[in-house]
Amino acid sequence: MEKLFEKCDGIVLKNFHSYWKDPLVNKYLTTSDNSGISPSERFEGFLVLKKATKPLWLSHPFNYNQSKKVLTETQVKEFTSTKSIQVELNRALKGCKKIGYNSRYYSAAGLLGLKKILKGKKLVDATSELEKSREIKTPAEIKCIKKAVLETQKLVEEIKLGNILGEAISEGKTTETDLASIIRYKFEKDGFECAFCIVAFGENTKNLHHTPTDALLKEGPVLIDIGAKYKGYCADISESFWFGKNESAEYASAKRKVSECLLNVEKLLKEGTNSKALWDESVKCIGKMPHSLGHGLGIEEHDLPHGISEKGAYKLKEGMVLAIEPGIYNNKFGIRIEADYLITKKGFEKL
Repeated sequence: MEKLFEKCDGIVLKNFHSYWKDPLVNKYLTTSDNSGISPSERFEGFLVLKKATKPLWLSHPFNYNQSKKVLTETQVKEFTSTKSIQVELNRALKGCKKIGYNSRYYSAAGLLGLKKILKGKKLVDATSELEKSREIKTPAEIKCIKKAVLETQKLVEEIKLGNILGEAISEGKTTETDLASIIRYKFEKDGFECAFCIVAFGENTKNLHHTPTDALLKEGPVLIDIGAKYKGYCADISESFWFGKNESAEYASAKRKVSECLLNVEKLLKEGTNSKALWDESVKCIGKMPHSLGHGLGIEEHDLPHGISEKGAYKLKEGMVLAIEPGIYNNKFGIRIEADYLITKKGFEKL
């Protein structure tokens, strides 16, 4: 957190559902309740960060009672008017001359409003520093990601077995949208949110970011790419399998290549490895893909560090969490297998 304040004395993050939601507030707002709901989805207000000081959440009155009850390790105050926002923010930032903000989640009008509220203080774009802070996960963040991954893995296995919540996944009856709805419901029933949900049957599996349709389940390829979200932290898991007994030799061969590719990439996962080496290994195994080999995972399903591709290059560091997703796509089907990994000094922990 120290590096956040190299250019500024304090930081103000704004989270309002009608305008801009900033997922970064999930990194600093810890909830005590058992719900997996993200603070950024539940609460509206301003988050004030200062060096060596407990974060301050300046809450919208609609959320104040609940946020005061469930937010731990956080000061919680309420604003009741624009004037009270000005008073409380200036009080919290007393002695601070340079105030950082996240330009990704401030509109032009919002930034102008912040300038008026913090009159006399210099606003500094701290977006780069804030995004860098997302690369290395803390133990608390890793714990949330692990919980989301475990929930996602359990649901993927239920799907492969063909029965969720006592409801059978049936040939000629279940549609992509049916299964997507069941997945979202199951996550919420278990106290999680759904970060995203891709369900594809047959030829639709070749579509990289397929939107579920009314296509019926038939014998053939199935691709599931889903992620639970727990307290603002995402999982990202893909599974490809053949529904039915008569798996084609072409599909079996392609899936074997993708599985072997993932195992070969795993051998390189450790602190100090250049991300370009991971991409090169995947190209050697299955050829170039129409998407990156993987990406960071955290408060967004595509988090920092950036995608693993031939263009970008960075060294893996202990504490990074990566989703690795090799895939093969042709005119008949697509196969993508994805797992989530925590990078360690000597290797990795598969989550």
